[in-house]
Amino acid sequence: MFVLVLRDGTRSALEDLGLEDAMRALVRRQADYLEIAADPPRQLPYALALQELSLGRPGLFERYSEHWQPPSGEEFKELLRLAQLSRSSAARLVGVSPGKIGKWAGGVGDVPYAVWRLLTIYAGLVPADLASNVDK
Repeated sequence: MFVLVLRDGTRSALEDLGLEDAMRALVRRQADYLEIAADPPRQLPYALALQELSLGRPGLFERYSEHWQPPSGEEFKELLRLAQLSRSSAARLVGVSPGKIGKWAGGVGDVPYAVWRLLTIYAGLVPADLASNVDK
């Protein structure tokens, strides 16, 4: 059994989930940590969950710069899982074909920054920056 501990101290039990799905719930809810039932109980913090889900690479969620590196196929697939998006749904959201989403998920070609950013905003991983804040 797993328990999400939110930043305000609220606790929420997660039942019938495997570890990976519990980590995804932790990231989706932006909880402080995941408590794992064991003797003694273990805590998995948010940042470590991102690492375990292959989304912990530095710079992956930053604003665009000339040094930004596109996500790998595995990072892209994990973002789709985290956002609970099928390839078809993701394609409609960003305006490309499902085949293109499949290619990116397979590591073929670079995911454009705009597509990545839109999907990370949709997943709730980054805020939707307003245009007036872009140069700050």
